[in-house]
Amino acid sequence: MIYGLIAAMLFAADRLTKYFIVKNVGTGETFGSVFGIFDFTYVQNQGAAWSMLSGKIGILSLISVIFCIGVIVYWILKKPQNRLLCTALALMFSGALGNAVDRLMYGYVVDFIETKFINFPIFNVADIAITVGAGILMVYILFFDKDKQ
Repeated sequence: MIYGLIAAMLFAADRLTKYFIVKNVGTGETFGSVFGIFDFTYVQNQGAAWSMLSGKIGILSLISVIFCIGVIVYWILKKPQNRLLCTALALMFSGALGNAVDRLMYGYVVDFIETKFINFPIFNVADIAITVGAGILMVYILFFDKDKQ
C-alpha cells in the first residue's frame, strides 16, 4: 500500500510540474535558477535519455506502457516483500508512467531541469524517479537478491 502511495505521489508531482511548465513557459525559455546550480529551461524531448530514438514516440510509448504493465503483473504474481525492491519498482513505475503520459498526450516528453555544474541533458521529475529507482534496483540485485545465481 505504501509503495502505491509513493508511486502516486511521484506521478502527481511529475504531472503537476509538467502542467505548470507547459501552461506558463515557452519552449526553450529559461524561467528560474536554484543557486546557479540548476536552471529551469523548458524543452520538448522527442526521444529517450540523451534524445536517443528521437522521433520514435510510438516505440518509446509502447516500451513505457509495457514496462508499467510488467511491473503491475510482477507485483500481483510475485508479491515482493523486500523494501528496496518495492521502492525501486514504485519509483521506476511512476517515472515510466509519467513520461508515457507525456508521449501519448503531447508527442514528446516535457523536460525542464537543467544542470549548470555539468553538461548533462535536461530532465524532469519522472527521469529522477526512474534513475533513483534503477540505482536502488542495482543495489538490491547486487547485495540483497536471495534468488541470484
